[in-house]
Amino acid sequence: MTALSSVYILIFLPLIAAIFCQTVPLKKNYFWFTFACCIAAFLLVVSLYPQILTQKKISNDFHLSLLSLGLEFSLDVLGYFFLLLLIFAKIVVLFFYRFDVEKFLTEKNAKIFYSVFLLNLFALINILLTNNLFNLFVFLEIYAFTFFAISTLSRDGELLKISFRDFCLNSTASLLLLFCFLMVHLLFKKINFDQISADINMFASCDSVISLTILLFLATAFLIKFFPFWLFFAKIKNNNLVTNFLIAESMFIKSSVGIFLTLKFVYFFFGKTFLFTTLGLDYPLVIFAILLIIFSAIGVYQQKHLQSICIHLCLINLGFIFAAIGLHSLDALKAVFFYMLNFNLVNLFFFVFATFLKRRFGSASLIKISLIKQDHLLLVLPLKLLIFLAAAFPLTPLFFANWNMAYATLNPGFESSLLIALIVANFAYADLATRFIDAIFAKGTAAPTTVKLETYQSYLISLWLLILAICFVVFFVAFAERLSTNFAHYLLSI
Repeated sequence: MTALSSVYILIFLPLIAAIFCQTVPLKKNYFWFTFACCIAAFLLVVSLYPQILTQKKISNDFHLSLLSLGLEFSLDVLGYFFLLLLIFAKIVVLFFYRFDVEKFLTEKNAKIFYSVFLLNLFALINILLTNNLFNLFVFLEIYAFTFFAISTLSRDGELLKISFRDFCLNSTASLLLLFCFLMVHLLFKKINFDQISADINMFASCDSVISLTILLFLATAFLIKFFPFWLFFAKIKNNNLVTNFLIAESMFIKSSVGIFLTLKFVYFFFGKTFLFTTLGLDYPLVIFAILLIIFSAIGVYQQKHLQSICIHLCLINLGFIFAAIGLHSLDALKAVFFYMLNFNLVNLFFFVFATFLKRRFGSASLIKISLIKQDHLLLVLPLKLLIFLAAAFPLTPLFFANWNMAYATLNPGFESSLLIALIVANFAYADLATRFIDAIFAKGTAAPTTVKLETYQSYLISLWLLILAICFVVFFVAFAERLSTNFAHYLLSI
């Protein structure tokens, strides 16, 4: 009962906070109110760990109507892991870009912005918790509308055009999703994920053309809705720092939602038996993953701008996650756990540091790194940690991810072809670490300056929040390993 109460508080807290933020004048305290709400949501998720560990799933479904919004939920190991990661990433992004965002806000606009941000958090939490197809559609729409509303903050004509194109793609994807959900409801009379996953022969017994149509439409919708990296790629070097806030939201938060839903639909909706045994999609998925990894590794080698490098690092992570889904083995799914940690902690750390470089020196080019040596020790130390994280040194999340992936590909057979992608990716990581070392020891071109830490307080705290989270994984690796094993076993047991 305590767990149910905590989940309901988690569900409605951001919504109530958004209404409170919009109706009550908080003057200059809108940020701190929103930040406190995010922290409270994160602590609520942490408090649910004992129940998730013992029960594997906390759920409640009243079956009151087709759309029992806010009444039904299902929090399992998969959703719990993503809740922890994404709320933490939201906190870091909000705190890091606070002053960049507030430069564009009056008190009235601040009230609207933080209310919309809380609504966006409300939609995000419910996407991860809902157990109903049509509820999922509603929350995805709330998430898309609030993200578009936040993007209007930039006052950048080109970025607004890109945001509008992103919104149009979202609308198209939404129509495809709605069509698929309606087809499932009309054909099978089921809209609950638990009911759908219980019938492992549901799609296999259906007409093959209908099943493939649903699969194709869902895959297309997920691709254009959650992974539109190409839209923001052209604006990655824009000096408008609000652009970086939107790119961080799109690249880390939205993409992670896409990964979560991909896993949920593979294991709860279609089922691995239908996808990989009946249709044989494991081979095409692995081939696609290998091509994506090699393409992105070459991109890492060619790029000199740290934020562009970060995008390619994210694509390498995505490639390995898709490959792990295609392998659908215990070690591969354990690798997914660590790749997600790397995606939301290490790659976000790279992006935050790159934005700090741009804020400090007007560019995130690697040649600017040497200038950091003139700053305070607490600002220089993260730079040195980047070398270990970039090279996938032992005890880093990427090391454990690659270790499990390598172990999953050692079996003789088609999956061993992934070793090629692993080798290519690790060459790219080693080259990136070497370039970091060269940049650190390069001779600076600017006169020495003394930076007051107060000037970069939000940047400093955000960087160290991510460092502490990464260090937690490193120092409590046995705990992370146990979590990854539970994560993998849970998905394989469905």
